[in-house]
Amino acid sequence: MKNHSIPIDLLGPLITSKTRLKLLLRFFLNHNLSGYLQGLSKELNENTNSIRVELNRLEQAGILSSELEGRRKLYRVNEQHPLTENLTNIVRKVTGVDALIDRVVGRLPGLEQVWICGKLAQGLQSEQIDCVLVGEELDQAFIEELCHRVEELTGKTVNAQVSAEILSEQRDQCLLVWAQETDEK
Repeated sequence: MKNHSIPIDLLGPLITSKTRLKLLLRFFLNHNLSGYLQGLSKELNENTNSIRVELNRLEQAGILSSELEGRRKLYRVNEQHPLTENLTNIVRKVTGVDALIDRVVGRLPGLEQVWICGKLAQGLQSEQIDCVLVGEELDQAFIEELCHRVEELTGKTVNAQVSAEILSEQRDQCLLVWAQETDEK
């Protein structure tokens, strides 16, 4: 039986506020995302007051930064905070993104990029890991075997799409989580 609340189960004892945990997952899965109070409240299915309290705490701690856009306050990850990289690593570990990268990247010749799509790319908890593996002549059967291992490890369904390149419309909806280093300078 799969357990679909892994992040809450793993981080619950450390982060007792479920609203704060949802916000950390939302912002630290994809740093490119930002959000307003009302939108985050609807997106995370939490009341506005709970979201406001936790946003204020995260901003006071320096983990999130904000700026006014008109009359709205827009929140985003503070890239300058010394714990940003650590929080990102923790969130990626508990959501299964790290397991996907660890299990697939080193074992798949010809792999050039790994993109996470769907809910995880939007910074939302998900029961599945949707990804696009970009590369030339990737072995589909081997990818299915690797994805099965990730599923066993994370308890999540892995949906891997293989492509020679990522389409521009996919690029806007996905998050690049790994790219082959090139020798070009």
